Amino acid sequence: MRLSTRYGLVGIAALALLSSVHWVRDHHWHFGPVGTYLRGVAPNFAAAISISFVLLSVWTDRQRGDDFVALRLRFLVCAAISGAGLCGWEFVQMLNNRLVFDTQDLVATLVGIAVSAGLFHAITPRRPD
Repeated sequence: MRLSTRYGLVGIAALALLSSVHWVRDHHWHFGPVGTYLRGVAPNFAAAISISFVLLSVWTDRQRGDDFVALRLRFLVCAAISGAGLCGWEFVQMLNNRLVFDTQDLVATLVGIAVSAGLFHAITPRRPD
């Protein structure tokens, strides 16, 4: 399987998680305090993973090459874009009275980026197939 396909599938899985969380939120299901907390921060967690891998999938499809160092650099750029965008949006919410800034969302974004790094290392071969 091509690397761009692997990365795309991880991105799609993260988007499915994001969609599922929003579906649960829309139905106002309650799962106790832990479930309520997870329902609140899971969108940032899932978005951090999905943005990183969707960007990486497109970039890897456009620029072929299986050199691990180059792939890792691409991933770092994609993860930085994902993290900066999501954290930036969180800080923008501080400027608007209708939106809510939440430090837990920042933490969830950073955890999502860390999980992305783990997934990247798990599915990226060190040597070309």
